[in-house]
Amino acid sequence: MVLHRSHVEGFRRLTKVGVAQRRFLKAVEDSQVGSELRPISEAAGRVLEADLIARRGLPSNNLSIVDGFAVRSLDLQRISSNPVVLKQIGESIPGKPCSLLVRRRQTVAVATGSIVPRGADSVAPIEDVRFLRGSRILFSESVRSGQNIVLRGEDVSRGQVVLRKGACLRPQDLGLLKAMGIERVSLLARPRVAVISTGSELVETFHDASSGQTVDINRQILSSLVTQAGGVPVDLGIVKDRKASIVNALRKAVECSDLVLVSGGSSVGERDLIPSCVDLLGKPGMLVHGVAMRPSMPTGLAVVNGTPIISLPGFPVSAMFAFLVFGRCMICRLGGKPIVDRTVRAVLAVPVKGVKGFRTFIRVILRKTSKGLFAEPVKSQKSSVLMSMVRAEGYITIPEGVTEIPAGHSVEVTLFT
Repeated sequence: MVLHRSHVEGFRRLTKVGVAQRRFLKAVEDSQVGSELRPISEAAGRVLEADLIARRGLPSNNLSIVDGFAVRSLDLQRISSNPVVLKQIGESIPGKPCSLLVRRRQTVAVATGSIVPRGADSVAPIEDVRFLRGSRILFSESVRSGQNIVLRGEDVSRGQVVLRKGACLRPQDLGLLKAMGIERVSLLARPRVAVISTGSELVETFHDASSGQTVDINRQILSSLVTQAGGVPVDLGIVKDRKASIVNALRKAVECSDLVLVSGGSSVGERDLIPSCVDLLGKPGMLVHGVAMRPSMPTGLAVVNGTPIISLPGFPVSAMFAFLVFGRCMICRLGGKPIVDRTVRAVLAVPVKGVKGFRTFIRVILRKTSKGLFAEPVKSQKSSVLMSMVRAEGYITIPEGVTEIPAGHSVEVTLFT
């Protein structure tokens, strides 16, 4: 959407992006979704509801970390002058208990991961020994106490806090839980996000180009973005441009979700009904209507009876940027997750212009060269051109007080993931 002066003048006041974010988040600072007990197989990327404390140590026994022979290090102290011969009294097998006791001048064969028998305090690697007749083993290298052994409780001690409340679970974290015998874990529930599109011209599927109808793609895009951000989308369909219908849909959305995304009808025209409908639902209502950003200037932010609502512009590009700026941070706030952007540094291939007083988002393509990584704006930056998002690999942000970034300047590119 190309924003003419008349559009800007239609808003009483535009709110800066940072101010709008703080106002929106502050209105729900005490809100958070509940918790749920889930199998660890479903916990990747989820947030811990409480500290996790080890009920037992890891490992639960002294274990060998090499194939070799468990010994008393004292028996090999003077090996530098003369090799030492010890008697093998048995073998410790991985996954099996070991009741053997190593006494003076005795040894036990061990494998990687097998229990080190009592009496032994180190393991000599198999490559440092020779097999003699009978049960005799010749050692030619000394070992120090604790060598080639992982001690009981060395990895995790009993009673240790292994993961803190609010941790976003990674694959290695889940492996640790599995090792500790934890099969289910208490997680913060994922925020339920209602997704609504408004517009009498919208249809589900394409029929006739001459009909003037538009296929609604915003719900598809926004639902996918919600999932990507860690939320659970709740598709509430298309609503026609009738005030009663919009109010009813929003009321249902507020009742069944933790966050509401409604696209279309967010500007100041006669058919832009969302702000007035939101204010009919409850308090405090609209907090921000019109944000000093391009694209997505008509974005509205509201809270109704504790449930946040984001009124997104109808053009998909604008709806996406409004979500990236406001929707992601709200989902993360409600779900207790940190916001993590994937970024790279690149050199601008050509100069880019911002709009004074607006935070401007420029979609870019990345190009690898022998001189490094270069960022080049996609051909069209119009909010009505969805291919600009399809082609782009990320975007650069031009601050409100900057009107141009020259070619050759190093910039941070936030990647689309």
